[in-house]
Amino acid sequence: MPTVVTLRLLPAVPGPPDTRQLHGLACALFETDVDHRAQRKPFTIWPATPDPLDPQAGLLLRASWLPDTPLPFDPDELTKVRLGSRLCPVLSADHTTRTRARLAAGPALHRAELRFRSPVYFAANNRRTIAPDLRLILRGYRDRWNEHLPDDSPLRIDDDLARTLHRTVELVSYELSTTRHDGGHGHLVTGFTGRMTLAPAPGTPPDHQTTLTALLRFAPYSGTGARTTHGFGATALHEPPTRP
Repeated sequence: MPTVVTLRLLPAVPGPPDTRQLHGLACALFETDVDHRAQRKPFTIWPATPDPLDPQAGLLLRASWLPDTPLPFDPDELTKVRLGSRLCPVLSADHTTRTRARLAAGPALHRAELRFRSPVYFAANNRRTIAPDLRLILRGYRDRWNEHLPDDSPLRIDDDLARTLHRTVELVSYELSTTRHDGGHGHLVTGFTGRMTLAPAPGTPPDHQTTLTALLRFAPYSGTGARTTHGFGATALHEPPTRP
């Protein structure tokens, strides 16, 4: 089941881990040997940020587990993680779970703001793009949503609906900028950060509105764009109050 794990860490050397260390930590937590060879990973991770309880020395780390299965580790028994060559004490490990069925069953969103906390870019056919294309954004959410569901699951989003979903969504407002981030191999990668507000277009069919709501609520788990397993595309969702 989609699960967010939040770790409070106290590294021996102050400062956030680099991209390769971040990815290595996530792989150690979530993967088996078979998973490590797979092209698509069952997790995403956000960049580490200062721990609000100890901003000078501590780190806060958020990662998500995507399959509809239990976590491959017990957060209550997690006492140390590895950052590069060093073991790092875990001060606390919290987790929250929401099933895909619950994400899909909530009240329909009439407006929602996506907040991109780390650079977003898209990769296909050996090309990168940083254009905030709604078609690419929603297709990525849908692919990750379906990825860990059985073929006969009623929660799967079919191809026909997915191909037309972006046409029923309006970009209400946005405030985005390009930024560069450590790519993990001695070079910087460019992407966009910021926020965008989306809403269903007038007359959107109910099935499209339900699907859009589910995918937007899934975005904080799946991340947006490429290399979400390396700290890129960290995404938060702000939902305005439900209409009376």
